[in-house]
Amino acid sequence: MFFLQMNTQQKKQRKRKASTNAIREIKREQSNTSKIIPVAPFNRLTQSISQHFKTDVRFKGEAHEALHIGAESYLVEVFQNANKAAIHSGRETVQVKDMQLVLDLQKTV
Repeated sequence: MFFLQMNTQQKKQRKRKASTNAIREIKREQSNTSKIIPVAPFNRLTQSISQHFKTDVRFKGEAHEALHIGAESYLVEVFQNANKAAIHSGRETVQVKDMQLVLDLQKTV
């Protein structure tokens, strides 16, 4: 009788591989359409950079948004190309040398 109660009450959860969890997380992030970089810190960064060129510069909200979208698309492109470089060299992990290669190739083109 105790044996029957134990089987009905506790169902053992299956342990998943680490790669399964990673793939699930990648799919969730790829389906997400929100911004990668938080808005407020990015706006502060653009303000501080603009202060080096001209003081009292003001940006409209659309200008901040355009800069944000452009910066994120550039960074995503760089990371995608670095990932391709890592895969070409037989690795799955992006390393600093992959990023340097991509940036050097972008300068020459």
